Amino acid sequence: MGWTSNDYNHEGYVAAIAPDGRLSSGSTGAGLFVHGITGNYPPAGEFYPDEEIVPNDLIMSWRGACTCGWQGELWQRVLTAADADLATRKEYVPSGEFADVSGEVEEAVREEWLVHIAPSEAILGMEAAAKEHRQAGHRLDKTVAAAKAAGASWADIGRAAGISRQAAHERWADK
Repeated sequence: MGWTSNDYNHEGYVAAIAPDGRLSSGSTGAGLFVHGITGNYPPAGEFYPDEEIVPNDLIMSWRGACTCGWQGELWQRVLTAADADLATRKEYVPSGEFADVSGEVEEAVREEWLVHIAPSEAILGMEAAAKEHRQAGHRLDKTVAAAKAAGASWADIGRAAGISRQAAHERWADK
């Protein structure tokens, strides 16, 4: 499963790591797709000519990844349930099973990724607020012009806008 930022510039996911360090890009029942051909693993087939399939049992770690290139901290696969410890980033996945992390680890990786995209999300919020501010300013200018045309005084306009008569006159007299 993956996550997409509100600006669509980031897509995060949990990536399995092949023994040679390459990150997975997807999965199949036989294992995980990794980009690049080394000849060490079976080819992924005609639909994925530049990828190989790394068997599930060879996956020994995971990390968060983002389409922008960011990578999160490493999670290690342990071979017994007794060795599993989320606090030290150790996840138990039995041999012979699909090399996928638990929901708890996926959520922890997602939280890391959210910290990574926080600046982008904040900027996106600022852009939206700035747009709303410009639109409100245009509405206010038009409303002031209509009020003045209807005979309102600068004192009335200033009072309605929460500013002085003089400030209202300085701001809108030339518009």
